Amino acid sequence: MTGSRVNVFVFAGLFSLFTATTAIAAEPPAGPATAPPRGLAPPPDAPLPGDEPAAPAAPPEETLPDKFGQPSGPRVTMTGLATIDPAGAGLIGPSSGGFASSLWSGSARAAVAARIGQLPAAPNSPAMQGLTRRLLMTSATPPAGETPPDEPSFLALRLSKMLASGWLEESAMLASQSTREDTHARQVVAEALLLQGRDGDACGDQTALRQSAGDAYWLKLRTLCYLLESNMSAATLTLDVMRERGIQDDAFFALAEPWAEGGTAVQAVPLPKPSGLHLAMLRHAKKAPPVALAGWTPGAALLSQSTDPEVRLAASERAAAAGLLPADQLRFIYEAETFTPDQLDDPEEAAKKLSLARANALFFQSITKRTLPAARAAAFVGALQRAESQNRFALFAKLSEGIAQKIQPSPQTAWLAPYVSRVLLYTGRDKAAEQWLAALTSPTDGPTVNAIQQGLAFVRPTTENVARLQGSMTWLGQNALKPGGAKDWLMDRATREIPLLDALGYVVPPDAQWAVSATTTGVVPQGAAAEALIALNRTAHDGRVGETILNALVALGPGGPTRAQGQTVARVVKALMAIGLRDEARAIAAEAVLGNPIRIRK
Repeated sequence: MTGSRVNVFVFAGLFSLFTATTAIAAEPPAGPATAPPRGLAPPPDAPLPGDEPAAPAAPPEETLPDKFGQPSGPRVTMTGLATIDPAGAGLIGPSSGGFASSLWSGSARAAVAARIGQLPAAPNSPAMQGLTRRLLMTSATPPAGETPPDEPSFLALRLSKMLASGWLEESAMLASQSTREDTHARQVVAEALLLQGRDGDACGDQTALRQSAGDAYWLKLRTLCYLLESNMSAATLTLDVMRERGIQDDAFFALAEPWAEGGTAVQAVPLPKPSGLHLAMLRHAKKAPPVALAGWTPGAALLSQSTDPEVRLAASERAAAAGLLPADQLRFIYEAETFTPDQLDDPEEAAKKLSLARANALFFQSITKRTLPAARAAAFVGALQRAESQNRFALFAKLSEGIAQKIQPSPQTAWLAPYVSRVLLYTGRDKAAEQWLAALTSPTDGPTVNAIQQGLAFVRPTTENVARLQGSMTWLGQNALKPGGAKDWLMDRATREIPLLDALGYVVPPDAQWAVSATTTGVVPQGAAAEALIALNRTAHDGRVGETILNALVALGPGGPTRAQGQTVARVVKALMAIGLRDEARAIAAEAVLGNPIRIRK
């Protein structure tokens, strides 16, 4: 009986196999026997070799019927998983404020790497800070091209610039996604943790490379971790190895050797190239960092907690300018400073004997402590002009937003309108800015009325505001060429604003056409900035989004839109418009217009 059952099962299996084979063979062939397998040939419109950088080969696809024995039914396409390149890792995507994953499509790694290295770190421009942040943190396929040996990965390049901009927490989060073999990225992890004061975490598993890597940075970190563990013999041995290898870092040795020898007093040491390692050593040596270090953006957040009031104030101010500290918090810090009545009465004279940050706090308090409208208005202008001299209009506008709203427009304060309206417009208080138009009734108020009208179009392009543009541009184009006390201001405005309005897509009337190609005062691009400006039109025309943004940021330079030449800003705005970044283009244009200092000859 058992043998009979086996024979039946064998026969049934053979019959099933024969039936399935016959069914498959019965399907009509798709083409000649020599035709390529279905699903593997490129589509007719596929790019030819040389059209753009070659992408990594896709994994093979296999098309199978959804049920065995039913080849005419629906089909399921199965494909292997493509290799994921950790160099393209990010923290944001299109749904969270980032760009598309095709951000670097069409760009070569070498060109992108060079531009990332040239990016201004933490400029005093919120528009540039926002663009840089989104660009570096977006998860996207890396640009085409191999990473040369011993050079940082694409991820490490981005991380280094993020760290230089003070984005410590984000740097640590993103760097932790790197491979353990990516020494440059792992170094960013360690630096970010040290700059946050997390020394114990900096000696943890994420920086295990310190135990085996022989590079200078890892030997220094290994020494620090040994010192934190009170393993003085191991720390001393590592220091000896560093000296034998000729590693140069006088500040590190000056801080580490006394610690390893049992806590001998440490003298003040200069820090020409500061790092998180140096700050950690200073903390454990109980030495206050030099005031000059307070302007170092990566350390600003940590130094703002210093026990030295000068360091704390300067670091807080730098952090706020870099977008790392809310303006409300800096305002509170400014108001906590103590000044004498004489200093508040004459801040300009008193500032000569104060540090830069203390003097800035004094000028801010000189506004808040005055009750008479005329006196407050004068103090407001003095503080604004001081901020402009430091290229910190945006920071001042955020700090003084509440004050600007409380200053009521009147015939007595009408002279203040060109100044206060810029602060109101920049902070989105366009209705409050528009109220100043009612106080401008003198024939000599024409330049200010024109400035407010055009400013409204830049920051709030409503139908009503845009409807006035043709008339306001015509007026500006005509009057900028006439002699008078406001000529310098009108010429500055015409040659800066009209090219920007043209770049934003507005029709420039005939009487203002002369200004579209006119040159302005401002920083002339040189070196890397000039190269980026030349490349800008080409990358925008080709639709290389990431590379166009990089070129735009490098072309603007550390001074940002308020310091760059008007034609430079106009070309940047036009390029951003071409790749679909209309809001970003308008934000840069608004900064260039509103942050431009006023020149009115009295």
